[in-house]
Amino acid sequence: MNTDSQKIKLGFLDGVRGVAMIIVVLHHFGLAFFPAINYLNPEAIHLGDGSTELLIAKTPLNLFFNGGFAVSVFFVLSGFVLSYKFHISGSIQLLREYAAKRYFRLLLPVAVIIVICYVMNLCGLFPSQHMGGVTKSGDWLNNLFGGMKGPGDMIKNIFMDVFFNNDNRYNAVLWTMTIEFLGSLLLFSFLALVGNNKNTYILHIVVAVLILFTDKKFYAAFILGSLISKLFTTGFSFPKGIKGIALKSSLLLIGIYFSTFPQGFRTQQSMWRWIDWSWTNSYDLSHVLGAFLILFFICFDENFRRFFSLKPFLYLGKISFSFYLLHLAVMCSLGFFVFGKLWKPGSYFVPFALSFAASMAASLLLSHFYYKWVDKKGIRFSERMGKFIIRKLDQE
Repeated sequence: MNTDSQKIKLGFLDGVRGVAMIIVVLHHFGLAFFPAINYLNPEAIHLGDGSTELLIAKTPLNLFFNGGFAVSVFFVLSGFVLSYKFHISGSIQLLREYAAKRYFRLLLPVAVIIVICYVMNLCGLFPSQHMGGVTKSGDWLNNLFGGMKGPGDMIKNIFMDVFFNNDNRYNAVLWTMTIEFLGSLLLFSFLALVGNNKNTYILHIVVAVLILFTDKKFYAAFILGSLISKLFTTGFSFPKGIKGIALKSSLLLIGIYFSTFPQGFRTQQSMWRWIDWSWTNSYDLSHVLGAFLILFFICFDENFRRFFSLKPFLYLGKISFSFYLLHLAVMCSLGFFVFGKLWKPGSYFVPFALSFAASMAASLLLSHFYYKWVDKKGIRFSERMGKFIIRKLDQE
């Protein structure tokens, strides 16, 4: 299968990635401006009697603000995309090439945003650090971008800590980079060991389940993404007729139920009490399973594949990594500058709405150029470094 036909066939995945990125952005705006949406805290409401915010928090409406679910989608998508060509070719050499360039694929975009955030913090460009009391988001907002040290620590963070130690002091969204990098290496190692034959279906399931019993549940998402990818390459499809519709509908509804497991409040008296298990971290477990089920449904439903292939979604997917890296810095700088200028006691929603609009417009524009000037260069840099490493290894 040639590269162009693969891009057309898998284009809907970019659309899914773009939508997941928007959910992450909404999650962070919710944490910053409407914390009751996440924590079901009546003392943190801002709109009227709080019924709207609390309704979102304790119903599946929180799907649109559920950051844990959205990043799980990222990880399942990575598992799918990074394994797709291997499931077609069975080439171990392909896995070597992917592994050799993976660190460098992430390095340049991550390094640039860390330097940007470091300089912005030095210049006092994060007014959000003084607004936690106003928005009732407290220490979470006040401490963003507050753990930075000196240039030496920043450099160490760029090359080591952000990829190996879950260190996100220079930009809170970077907590996913350790999982993204190590999860990719885990996936490549797993595929190299199990090979590419019919028996690998059960091995995917067994390994994913074993990981889900640990405290590193997000890593199972990569294996589950690879499982969907293998089924996709072999032409799996749901049964036709009523039976197929019933199966797909059940899969989607169960996926939504798991995906909307809420953050920050007791669920024993909620609709999620059936999956709030004391023996494990139900928050991460539910989101990984929910993301897997929803992506499984999308991949094998032609109408949803067509929907996520619409041009606006494809564009969001193309710039999603750049948008993801930039949006929190934009919100905490421009967003809170606008909010701080307009806010006064008794007026909250209009300042927020204008802050949100300004932040989204700026993030969209900046992401377009960040993709062109940084992310695409990062892709080319990783290709060169990957070829260099493979060449050196082959010479030994």
